[in-house]
Amino acid sequence: MSYSKYYSNKYDDIFTMLKKEGYNTSYMHGNYGYFWNRGNVYKSFGVDNLELKDKFEDTSENIMGYLSDELLYKQAVEKLKTYNMPFFSYIVSASSHTAFTLDGLEDRTKVNIDVGKYKDSFFGNYLESMNYADYAFGIFIEELKKAGLYDDTIILIYGDHNGIDMYNEEMLDFLKQTNENLNDVDIKLNYIRVACAMKIPGIANLKIKKPVNKLDIKPTFEYLIKGNEEENISEENISGEKQGKERKEREEREEVSLGTNMFARKDFVSLNNERIITSRYYFDEKWYNKIDGTEVILEKLPEEERNLLEEYYNDMKQELAISTSISINNLLK
Repeated sequence: MSYSKYYSNKYDDIFTMLKKEGYNTSYMHGNYGYFWNRGNVYKSFGVDNLELKDKFEDTSENIMGYLSDELLYKQAVEKLKTYNMPFFSYIVSASSHTAFTLDGLEDRTKVNIDVGKYKDSFFGNYLESMNYADYAFGIFIEELKKAGLYDDTIILIYGDHNGIDMYNEEMLDFLKQTNENLNDVDIKLNYIRVACAMKIPGIANLKIKKPVNKLDIKPTFEYLIKGNEEENISEENISGEKQGKERKEREEREEVSLGTNMFARKDFVSLNNERIITSRYYFDEKWYNKIDGTEVILEKLPEEERNLLEEYYNDMKQELAISTSISINNLLK
């Protein structure tokens, strides 16, 4: 809605933030500017280089109507090589979009996964589509290395939403083979999760064990670029569930976004359908234990933990009220 109705508003967006820090900014997508009104939106954001389908020389291979991931990534690197440094680029690939048939892919040998009994099913097509997306992203990484742009670049890759229906029969059959105790909470969490990984120069491999969401991307980049002596990127700092007091201290430090730096102390995320995810619990009208999917009886919890869950719920309602005011009521007009 914001992209179609309120695109002319001035937001404290990630492109504006990075331009203030001296970064050359770009947005790349293998579709035309009218798709989701992206042409007008990113012009209003003041992006330095708006690279939509009409700006790419080679449009010979299209998958599901979009420029193929491989052609997008190869030409994206060629464009990155011409930009002044430092640069920030938001590249949106789409070959793995529904309905996952890879219509238009010229060389099917680039799909090298054997999906077995799921062949030609919707879920099987999904797996093959993800396999091609992985192949093409590997091309992107190799091209960055050849161009000398890999070592000193932060790379974040993530999915923008779920890929397949929550209760797809073939997918559930597959999941039950890997987890015979699969329960409804597992299924709902699987639907909510998206792939996300980040490479940071000089940082060894580590896993963020707490919940994060897409709202956290902008403040995370702000933290990485501006630096923060009060936080350290380490396994000890980013793991575990922290108490309310530390979360309030973090909120007082960060005032520019609804999200939170992924490496700061954080203990829950809320979704726009009034769901809440913590390290231990999942809220969907009622609280559930993430380990076994059983309902949480609040009265049986220690008072401190019960109060914390109530605080999460109240914070979720407040966050969604702010978000609704921005995206539906045009608070930032």
